[in-house]
Amino acid sequence: MNIEFINDAYTEDGLRLPMVHFESQEQDICVIFIHGMCQTIMDNYFAVVCGKLLAENNIGFFYEHNRGHSIENDILKKDGTYLRCGCMYEIFEDSIYDIDLAINQAKTLGYKRIILMGHSYGCNKVIYYYYKRQPEVLGLILASAPDMLGSHFSVQDDYEELLKEAEKNIQNGFPQKLLHKMVEEYMYMSSGTYYNWYKNHSNVNNLPILANPEKWEQFESIDVPILTFSGTEEAEYYLHLDLLQSKAVNCNKFDYKYIKGANHFYTNKEKEISDLVLNWIKNF
Repeated sequence: MNIEFINDAYTEDGLRLPMVHFESQEQDICVIFIHGMCQTIMDNYFAVVCGKLLAENNIGFFYEHNRGHSIENDILKKDGTYLRCGCMYEIFEDSIYDIDLAINQAKTLGYKRIILMGHSYGCNKVIYYYYKRQPEVLGLILASAPDMLGSHFSVQDDYEELLKEAEKNIQNGFPQKLLHKMVEEYMYMSSGTYYNWYKNHSNVNNLPILANPEKWEQFESIDVPILTFSGTEEAEYYLHLDLLQSKAVNCNKFDYKYIKGANHFYTNKEKEISDLVLNWIKNF
């Protein structure tokens, strides 16, 4: 099994995003893994375990940095300049360019069939990507898929004030200006990012579990098989996989599982979820 770092790949808008490739001897199926908020390709040990197991079973695996990696970062651009990004500054819709890059890289290396896999906020990106691009993929794997808006509004009592502050800064020409306080007592966030995520009709709101409206437009667009799982030790809003199944009205095969005793990063459960993913892929 060969594991390589790819450091010379650029998005359509000129960002260099490195990725780790767990190479398969057979250039057939490849899983592309999209990490969640503030993560990096050095985090999420379960992804590494999964990548190694899949490669040992002739399934390729790409673990890509996306522009939202870490809380704050400076990403090299093709023209030699840098873009200040990271979770503090990213715009959700730009994630399309990141996933495009990983898919194109996999196809360049000869892989014929693609599966998209997201973890946490990465699931929202994968769902939005499918909705916008309608790519030719075998299926989607959603690990710990979150209700981004519902979970935020349930803990951020002053979100309406923060939205107004963010909107004012944007109107004044300062989208990168940080809000005056930490979001969810976790991280500072730029006005542009906060407004992009939490405004009315935000594209991030594609898994509205807590509000549970009648229509889930993005999620309902998925017409390929879905595997989703969450740990039983996660927050309550991760534990409605039966609801997701009922909303996947055009999905031709929906499988879900609760991983007993698992936290959000599947600590000490890496082998169990890797086996789950491998056995699901073997059905193709």
